[in-house]
Amino acid sequence: MRVLMLGANHRTADLAVRERLAVADERQAQLLAHLRGAWPAAEAVVLSTCNRMELYLARPATQPPSADELRAAVAAFCELDPAQLLAATIHRENEQAVAHLFRVCAGLESMVLGEPQILGQVRRAYEHAHRHEAVGPVLHKVFQTALATGKQVRHETGIDAGRTSIGSIAADFARNIFDTFDDKTVLGIGAGEMAKVALRHFNELKPHAMWIINRTRSRGESVAQALALDGPRRGVRSYDDLDTLLIEADIVITSTGAPHAIITAERFRTLVRRRRGRPLFVIDLAIPRDVEPAVGALSNVYLYNLDDLQQVVEQTHTARCEIAARCEGRLADAVRRCMAEIQHRDLGRLIRELRGKLFELGEAEQARTLRKLQHADGDGQAQALEEYTHRLIHKILHLPLSQIDAQNPDAPLAFYSAALRRLFQLEPEEADEAADAPDAPEAERAANGSPDKPITPNNAPRTPRTPNDLSESSLRR
Repeated sequence: MRVLMLGANHRTADLAVRERLAVADERQAQLLAHLRGAWPAAEAVVLSTCNRMELYLARPATQPPSADELRAAVAAFCELDPAQLLAATIHRENEQAVAHLFRVCAGLESMVLGEPQILGQVRRAYEHAHRHEAVGPVLHKVFQTALATGKQVRHETGIDAGRTSIGSIAADFARNIFDTFDDKTVLGIGAGEMAKVALRHFNELKPHAMWIINRTRSRGESVAQALALDGPRRGVRSYDDLDTLLIEADIVITSTGAPHAIITAERFRTLVRRRRGRPLFVIDLAIPRDVEPAVGALSNVYLYNLDDLQQVVEQTHTARCEIAARCEGRLADAVRRCMAEIQHRDLGRLIRELRGKLFELGEAEQARTLRKLQHADGDGQAQALEEYTHRLIHKILHLPLSQIDAQNPDAPLAFYSAALRRLFQLEPEEADEAADAPDAPEAERAANGSPDKPITPNNAPRTPRTPNDLSESSLRR
């Protein structure tokens, strides 16, 4: 099985592209169904957060999709130009794909190094795919190991200690703008994990008032309860009060899962005069964005989105580079162990398939030979048994030898040659003998010659050699 990762994040794609790629739970289910419909043998997990959208696939080595086919499928699903998606995405395969997921779980790929929320987001993405029966044994192993390793590395290195979330960075950003908060009203729009974390940090600034609104009031009340917003000028307000609260607020933090902007320039323009020139600080943490960019052009409105926070984030990265380096070593060991287990499982399945195929060949030839033996005398029986041996060997050799074609420039002849010698414990040939070796089709014809002609060391098929024969150490890789 091969593991593939195709994704876009805050480093590879701007906010406008990430908005188009964002897939909420319902669309995640649709995308999983789309991928599984196109490639039934593949396993798949879709990870979509405010700063990344990544697809993880495991599929048989000889089957689609390729990275280009996967990218085309995503472009069609998200209604994006494939050329635009090519420039905005990265793809990794096998060990590199697994290593990328491990880094994501450890917080090393986050905008804020060590961000703790990503671990829960990866777990929910994995569980979501599992519920939709899109995960098989390979991705089960990869994701379970990545989640366990990410948690362990965080505990051992402390990379997620301190202010490591987008919410904490947003609060720091606000500190650079306002001197005091005891006269400020904070409005939180949304009740997801990102909004909850951000509001927790703003609550620590002890603002004059803090309100939460959400389309589902009960979810807003759960956030308010978790933040202990039960005093005067604190709590949950009706979503119908949004315009009133936009007039009252000095700081707005919004992070909903709405598929379109909920605060438009047209809507807010009617409220500006009623604010009497008071400045409004808006932090939009949503993907897709909750606030139209044109709102930031209105008088006394200061709008910041996820990309605008990048400058503040860089300051935290410098201080955590040493911790990140310690994480890398631990992750590398865990990735190697995980890949070894996946490959061991694949090898076991391969051996079972090979054994079954050879038994089928043997049983077919055995049945043929038994029919001949019923009517054969002593000499005929010996000839039938010799023919049985030759035919069985020829059939076993046919498939591997048919893949060794000296006339095919793309055939990895040196690898095949070294592999055959190592697997069948053959003595290395002298260089001058290799020069006289027949090409592979001739070798196969020799192997599939008359059943009456026994195979001997003098007429056994030789695999072609080139000066670039691989060493045994290369096979071990």
